Order: sequence, then structure tokens, then C-alpha cells
Amino acid sequence: MRPPLRTLLGSPRDAAYALLAPVPGFVCGIAMLALLAVSLVASVTQVGLVLLVGVLVVARATGALHRALLRGLLGEHITPPPRRRPQPHGLFARLRAAVTDGDGWRAAAFAVAFPPVAVVLFAVSVGVRLYGLAALTYPLWWRAVREDGRRGIGLAGDVRLDNWPAALLTAVAGLAVLALAAWSTHGLLRHVVRPLARALLGPGRLDERVQVLEETRALAVQDSAAVLRRIERDLHDGTQSRLIAIAMALAGARDQLARAPGDAPQLARGRELVTSALDNSRAAVTELRHLVSGIHPPALNDGLDVALQTLAARAGLPVTARVDLPARPSEAVETIAYFCAAELVANAARHAGASRAEVEAYERDGVLRLVVRDDGRGGARRGVGRGTGLTGLAERVSTVDGRLLIDSPDGGPTTVTAELPLG
Repeated sequence: MRPPLRTLLGSPRDAAYALLAPVPGFVCGIAMLALLAVSLVASVTQVGLVLLVGVLVVARATGALHRALLRGLLGEHITPPPRRRPQPHGLFARLRAAVTDGDGWRAAAFAVAFPPVAVVLFAVSVGVRLYGLAALTYPLWWRAVREDGRRGIGLAGDVRLDNWPAALLTAVAGLAVLALAAWSTHGLLRHVVRPLARALLGPGRLDERVQVLEETRALAVQDSAAVLRRIERDLHDGTQSRLIAIAMALAGARDQLARAPGDAPQLARGRELVTSALDNSRAAVTELRHLVSGIHPPALNDGLDVALQTLAARAGLPVTARVDLPARPSEAVETIAYFCAAELVANAARHAGASRAEVEAYERDGVLRLVVRDDGRGGARRGVGRGTGLTGLAERVSTVDGRLLIDSPDGGPTTVTAELPLG
């Protein structure tokens, strides 16, 4: 049950927000409305379009201010909208993307809609509360007020508050007014300000759905990487070890049969069967090793830098590898980066006729950039979308919301960049 004093005065958080937030909110809202009007009037020219983009930038900043006020004064934590996607190429494409920024428009709508709400909130919380305090303290000062030569305040008609019973009734009415102001302030914040802020200052429903899908996909990618890693360990430590043991047993049996006396046809046939089984087991071990390395290269156990250095040393052409990563990426991103480098180096050696290649991996703005350059014949872009290795790499990179950028003119050189978000 709420204490009586809090029932009269209301929550301190509500009172602080109603007192402090309306002033900056009103100023920002009026400024935003003026900027919108100027930019819309001038929108027939390119200057107006640029102003409109600036309005949306200011709207996002205003939205951040309102979220800070809500968090600091009311304890209302509103998740900010996600950052913009990578900007498209070209001036007009960037302007179009900026003008169609839904989060910016929603923040501008809140900035414009807040001033009238702020006026009502301030009037109810401050104005009505001051009136209630004046009525509550009326018994302390009614004798000092004179009106028409008489003490007290006159109301409509012949009703006057010029005696102690009337002063006490006025104080009781002041208590009711204070309770009404606190209740009204809380209602405005709960049913108007908070829902409006959640709807316009936080991520939209589409953004929330996209965020959920991205998180689900990231978990699925990490889970699949862990499952593949477990399969790789099981195959390496279990199946491969058993096949090697079988091959060793067959080799021993073959040696025993080779030393056995006699040239009976059954004995010769047994030697052939054992030799065939030994060859098949060795081939199975070799295939299993290739399969295991395709699931998770052993070189990645020591990190991407060691794996790329090992790849460069074993390539069929001179390869220079440079890695500059402040922290080790996740297992899924690390695996994708390694396979991209391995496929691109193999393409340079087998198909592009390159004499040398470079592999570079570094982090910038939360994105792992893997760059592979070669001096081959070029024309690699023609293979995208035709079921080639580059198509598979593009699909693999897209599983973590990455991009594969190909610069390969005819005659070369070729530069392929895989951008893999680290978040």
C-alpha cells in the first residue's frame, strides 16, 4: 500500500520528469517543427532534400535525448533503434536511403507530438500541484489576506473563506487537489508518454523481428559450428583411430601370411584379400582425414593467424599472409574466413594462372575483412551465380550477414574481399 505522503505528492521520479523534461522537449519539438516546415517548403530543390536529411539526423539525436531523460528520470529503458546498414554507393542512393529512414521519421514524430503533451504534463504536475499546496496551507495565511477590507478570499457570489471552518475545508480540498495532481501526472506518464516513447523511440516491429531473426540465425550458426566441431573430434578420435587400428592389424596379418610356408591356392587367395582390405582401409583413412580437415581444419585450433600462415606455406604458389586481429573471432566466423582464403588461393593457383598471391585479414568497425589478391588473368566475377566455388563462398559468407566483394577485371589482377561481422 502506498504511503499517504506519496499518494499526495506522487512518485519523485514522476515529479522530476514532469518538471525537467517538458522544457527541453518543448524546445526541441518546436525547433524540429520549424526545420520540417523549412525543409518541406524547400524540398522542390536539392537544398531542401539535404535539409530534410539533416532534420532526420537531428531527430535521431533528439530521440537519444528523450531516451536519456526517460532512463535517468523515470527508469524507463528503451532500446535504441539499430544502427543503419552499410550505406549504398552513389550520392542519390545515399540520399534516398537517408530520406526513407523510418527510425528517424518516428523520432521526428515523437519530437513534434511531445510539446503539447509536455504542456499538459507541466500544467497538471506543477500548476495544479501549486494550487493544491496553496489551498493546503490556506489556514496559515488566510488572516493576512485582505479583500474589500475583509480577511480571506472571496469566491463566486457571496461565498467567502473568511473563517476557520472555511479555511480548514479549503485545506482538505487542497489535499484532494494534490492527490488529483499526483494521480493525473502518473496517468499521463503511464498511458501517454511511456507508450508513445516505446512506439516511436525504440526499434520498430520490423526491426525487432529482424533482430530476433538475426539472433536466432547467429545461434543456429554457432550451434552448427559446435556440432561440426564435435563431429570432427568424434571422427578424428574415434572412427579414424579404429580404421588405423584395423589397417595395422591387416598389415600384421599380411606379414604373417607372407611368412607362412606353402603355396596353396587358398593361402595365396587369403594374401590377396588381406592386401586388398589393407589398401581399402588406408584409402578410407585418407578420405576420412580429408573429410575431417574439411569440417574443421586442425590448423584453426591455434587461431586464424596460424591457420592462414599454414595455408600460405602449403599453397601451390608463393603466398604472403598478414593477419592483424586484436581478438580471436568466433568459431563460426573463423572457420568461414579460413575456407574463403583456402578456396580463393586454390582458385588463384588452379584457374587464374597466378604467379603469387596475398592474404590479409584485419578488423575494422567491428567487421573482419579477409582480402585475397592475385596477379592472375582475372574474370572471376563471371563465375558468380553459376554453381562455382565463388557462389558457394558467397552463400557461406551470407550465413553470418557478411558480403563477398569481387574486383576481377579481364586480364587481372583479382581482389576478393570477404566482410564478416564480428558481432
